[in-house]
Amino acid sequence: MKRVLTFICFMVIVLAWTGWCSGKAKGGPGAKKPITVTSQKMEAHAKEGWVLFIGKVRAVQGDLTLYTDRLQVFIARKGGKVERILAQGHVKVERGDKVILSDRAEYRLKDGVVEFTGHPKAWEGKNLVLGEKMLYYPKEDKSVVVGGKGRVNAVIYPEGELKHEVKGPGPGKKLQK
Repeated sequence: MKRVLTFICFMVIVLAWTGWCSGKAKGGPGAKKPITVTSQKMEAHAKEGWVLFIGKVRAVQGDLTLYTDRLQVFIARKGGKVERILAQGHVKVERGDKVILSDRAEYRLKDGVVEFTGHPKAWEGKNLVLGEKMLYYPKEDKSVVVGGKGRVNAVIYPEGELKHEVKGPGPGKKLQK
């Protein structure tokens, strides 16, 4: 029973982590769509308070997909609530034409923030932004990009230009590499 509750808590946090619980996504928090998680291995350590998915992890609900090499969920010893989740290695979150890539992502529930680090890049269509760190606050539907040692880079196409095909590689292609 405890493992089932742990797994359910994990599913709730995946939804929150990727913005579903912000209520802005299709279906919102009340949408009873199934969540499918696949990986090569899963370990649940109730005494230590964590669940780990390893190897080509893929979590899908509706039109949202999360990919990573390793996904670890940390659960409080008192109350059994999820405290944080950590995705490491080839992190990719997709939803329609919106994509975020990074080496690492961590959702800290207490702080209410998802932190993407390790060369994070975010696209929406042809629009691109990258920096050293990206922070997402699901409850506020707010994003912050920090340049760190470098600078924040963004390529934003005016709405009229998005409707027409842009010829050539464009500045976004250079930054995406």
